[in-house]
This record gives sequence, structure tokens and C-alpha cells, in this order.
Amino acid sequence: MVNHLHTTHDPLIVLLSLLVAVVCSLASLDVAERLRGARGRAWALWLAAASCTLGGGIWAMHFIAMLAFTPPFEVRYHVGLTLASLLIAIASAAIGYAIVAWNRSLNWLKLSLAGLFAGTGVAAMHYTGMAAMIIPAEMSHDPLLVVVSVAIAVVAATAAFWLSLRLDRIWHKLAASLVMGGAIAGMHYTGMAAVSFAANMHTDIPVASGGTPAPILAAALSVATILILAIGFLAAISDRRFDQRAQREAEQLLRTERRFETIVSASSNVVLLLDRDGRITYDSPSTRRVLGYAESALIGRPLGEFIPEENKLQYQSLMLDLSGKPGATEDIEMPFLTASGHVTYTDMSITNLLADPHLHAFVVKLHDITEKRRFTEELRAAKERAEAGNRAKSTFLANVSHELRTPLNSIIGFSDLLLAQPNGPLLPAYFEFARDINASGKALLDLINRTLEFSRAESGATRLDSVLLNPMAELEAVLHVYQGQISAKGIQLDVEAFDNRFKLLADQDKLRQIFINLLSNAVKFTGERGRINVSAEVDTTGTCIIAIQDNGRGMSEEEIAQARQPFGKGNAGLNRDFDGAGLGLPITNAWVALHQGQLIIESARGVGTLVMVKFPAMRVKFVGEEEPAVSLAGTATR
Repeated sequence: MVNHLHTTHDPLIVLLSLLVAVVCSLASLDVAERLRGARGRAWALWLAAASCTLGGGIWAMHFIAMLAFTPPFEVRYHVGLTLASLLIAIASAAIGYAIVAWNRSLNWLKLSLAGLFAGTGVAAMHYTGMAAMIIPAEMSHDPLLVVVSVAIAVVAATAAFWLSLRLDRIWHKLAASLVMGGAIAGMHYTGMAAVSFAANMHTDIPVASGGTPAPILAAALSVATILILAIGFLAAISDRRFDQRAQREAEQLLRTERRFETIVSASSNVVLLLDRDGRITYDSPSTRRVLGYAESALIGRPLGEFIPEENKLQYQSLMLDLSGKPGATEDIEMPFLTASGHVTYTDMSITNLLADPHLHAFVVKLHDITEKRRFTEELRAAKERAEAGNRAKSTFLANVSHELRTPLNSIIGFSDLLLAQPNGPLLPAYFEFARDINASGKALLDLINRTLEFSRAESGATRLDSVLLNPMAELEAVLHVYQGQISAKGIQLDVEAFDNRFKLLADQDKLRQIFINLLSNAVKFTGERGRINVSAEVDTTGTCIIAIQDNGRGMSEEEIAQARQPFGKGNAGLNRDFDGAGLGLPITNAWVALHQGQLIIESARGVGTLVMVKFPAMRVKFVGEEEPAVSLAGTATR
């Protein structure tokens, strides 16, 4: 005999799934907007980012919602089918975006076709995910509700594509993301309403076997959600790469212009001699090569004859003024008519040597700058493109910070609420889910804040609020933060004495951030029972030198150079063993430079690392009164 099983959903996780759907919809709208202006390889990259964000977001929402599903039996998941459902969602979103964005034209036929492909793909992802469930019960579907869920998926996908290629303003995107997120969730829960489960009444409580348990899936979902939301940062990195490419193009044009100037300066300029009336009495051999005129073709003709009509008044005024200034020279940019009738632009230099007994003439030198003008225009255009790219990057980062941090704070807040257990203890599995989601959200928020902090430092928008500080007191205040980690790893910490009669003129927040970044690296890369030495001194030149030395893994010269770059993190081995966005040293270097200081790193693999921060004498003040030294009892020697 068959027993129909009753199932429920956890309302808090249902709400979390709705938030994930809205956040991923918002991220997808922002990324897809770039498809409108992209071409070639950039178009393919934005297409991949948009499809991963939308398809992966829908997939993440589906499985988070599945965690809210609470049947009276254990549920496990088939890994292969679960991954297949992810690929189906991304592929269907990619096909849909490719259809609507191709050739930059949008009509209802293309929109409907894209919505049909993507919607059925999303529905296929949903039911593939359902098929991945390993359960000790029989599962059946209501055909009518299945059809309704597919229809909702098609409508939601069509709306998503239309909105993603139409909206520009932030509040439009926020409203659209709410609509899209609601539609995506509606499709999922309609599909869930179509499912019923049954088990034999004469059997005990069913138990599933094989597959992946739900807690492991929850951990995987936490990582997947971070990766999906972090795709927005791929856009920031892509913008950065495009900006760097534009800068390289501008520099290449500049180098080309300099080579051209070198070649031209090595060649002969056109030299003309004019009598008192401005008639040409001599032309150099280079006249034929530069201007196209045959030898002596210009002799006896007024120079003004070869000046375009619109510039003749300027030329006549120049000659009239120069006639009354013996020995004077005037330089002017002047167009010149060539033998073919075209205009070439020249740097014209005229010297009044009428009083010279050997010449009795005006000496005219013509330097062809037509190509230089073209290169200058190209360089200006390249510079404008680079500046536009930089402005777009800054705008993008500002938008990302608002669009990602606002919903991310909601996710963190709700997960904090779950961890607080206000309505009584959660099931252990649910508590672990909430803790994973909370930790993942905070990690992503920290990455967002660090990226924005580096962007502000790189743009020069940050200003210092300098006050007189005791550098060792600030350093030891930061050391207290890491005391637990130092003790846990059994690290020996040596803090050398500092002459407290000296003070450092620095921004307290920036100085502490410098120490936090450097000490964090020292503690992180120093092994068990290692050693860290901290010192600060003022040398004979008045320079304040703060040094942090460890005997940890160390780095090669190549790894040091890589670690100094944004998002660079030393060698591959360190990347695998330790977390981090690769922004600590670039931010530290920016703050040190803002203090007119210098960051020096000396390291060797297997030996350790010495980092020195040097502040110039102009920032070091002798106050003459010694303050009592701050000590870390049991952890430092002086």
C-alpha cells in the first residue's frame, strides 16, 4: 500500500533563496549591459560573464531552495546530475543572450526565440536537479503544474533578456531584479508544487543511500554563490585590462611619434631665402622631396603665393612685424601649398637677416609636420579613450559597490539572524548552512571593500590626515590584534626598543593599515614555532625605518614583483595554501607612497622575509620628552 508523504519548506531559507535570486538577477543585468557596446573578443567575454551570472545564479537559487525543502526522509544528491544541471542553466542563458545580442538589433522574434531556449533550459535545469535527488521514495509530477512552471520559466527568461538590454539607470535595474528574482523563484516553487512523494506504508522510515549529503551540498553552494557574485569583479578586472591596453596603445603612439621626430630632425628641412619684398631668391634641394616643386621652380615668386587664402593675413602680419626687427626670429605653424595642390602643414621659422652683409634676406626654414599632426591627433584620441576607460572603471566600481554591498549586507544580516537563533535552536545542519553563508558573505564583502580601497588609492583620491604619532605604540597596538594567532602557532615575537623622543607625522588610520597588512603576512607565512622580529629606529639622516622580519617561507625576486602587483599573490604554492585577494601589498605601497615613504622587501625562499618601511626625515619630529614604552608581556623582549 502507498503512503503519500507530507513535505514542508523552511521559511527563512525560502527567503534566502529569494534574496539570492534577486542579487544574481541584479548582477546579471549589470554585466549584460556591457554586451551592447562590446565587439569581438570583448563581446564573447561579456557573454560568458552574463550567462554564468544568470544561469549560475538561477542554479544556486534552485539548490538553496532545495535546502529549504524538508521531507520526512533523508535527501542526498547525485554529483553528476547536479553539475549537469549547472551546465544546462549556463548554456541555455548563453544561447539566449547570444540570440538577443547578436548584430545589436532586437526584435520580438529574436526575443521570443531567446526566451524559449533559455526558459526551457532553466526548466530542464530544475527537473535535472530534481532528478539528482537520491531519495527512498517514489516521486511523481502533476503534468499541469509542470507545464505552468515551464511557461513561467520562458516568460521569466524573456523578461530577463528584454530588461538586460534595455535598462540603464540603477533604480530601473533594482526594480527589474526584483521582478526577475520573483519570476525565477515562482518557477521553482511552482515546479516543487508539481511534485509529490510516496512510500510503502508497511516499511520503516525510509533512508537514502549513496550520493552527496545535504551539508556537503550546502558548503558547495556557499562557494558557488561567492563565485557567481564575484563575476562582477571579473568585469572590474576586465575593465582594468582594457584600460591598460588603451594606455599601451597611447604609449606606443607616443614612441612612434618620437621616432618620427628623430627621423625628421635627421633629414634636411626646406630652406628658402626671401628678398625685402618677400620674393623667393633661393630654395634648398629638399624642396622637391618635401613640397614636390622642381628645382628653381619657386625662384622669383612671392612666398605668400603658396600660403592658403585663409592664412595669408596671418602671414602678412608676421612679415610686417618682423621687418622692423633686425636679427629677430619668429616661429609659427603655417599650412603650405604643395606642387600637387594639396596643403601640407609646416613649422615655419623666419629670421630677419636683411642687415647681414652676406645674405640681405629673410631666412625661412620649413619643417613638414603633417604626419606629426596626424600622430598628435591619434595620440589625443587614444588619451581620451584611456581617460574614458578610466572614468568607466571608476563608475563601474562605484556602481558595483552599491549594487553588491546593499544586497550582500542583507544576506549577511539574515544569516546573522539565523545564527542568533531567536526562535529557538536550529537543526545542526541548518546552523552549519547559515554559518557557511555568513562566512562566505563576509569574505566577499571584505574583497569588495579592499578592491574599492585600492581603486581610491590608485586614483589619488585619498588624502592624509597627519598627526604626530609614536610609531612603535601604533605598531604594538596592531600586534595585540594578532596575539592570539601568534600564541596559537607558538611564534617567538621580539620587539626592539624605540627612542620615544621621536614622533612620526602620519595618518593614524593609514599607518595602522600598513602595519596590519605587513603583520598579517608575517604571521600568515611564518610556520609553527617560527620567529618574528619588529623594530623601529631613526637613522643618522633622520629617516624613520620600521622593519618586520620573519623566518617563514620567503619569496624569490619574481614572486616579490608579482606580489606588488594588484591581485598578485606570490607563487602558486602560496595561492593554494593561503587565502587573500592579492591587494595587501599594493594598498600598503600606495599608503607608504602617500607619506612620501618607501617600501622595501628583501626575501629568499626558505629563509624568510624582511620588509622595511622608510619615512622621510620631513615626517620625523624630535619632541625631546621620552614617553613610557608600551610592552607586550610574555611575547616581546627589549
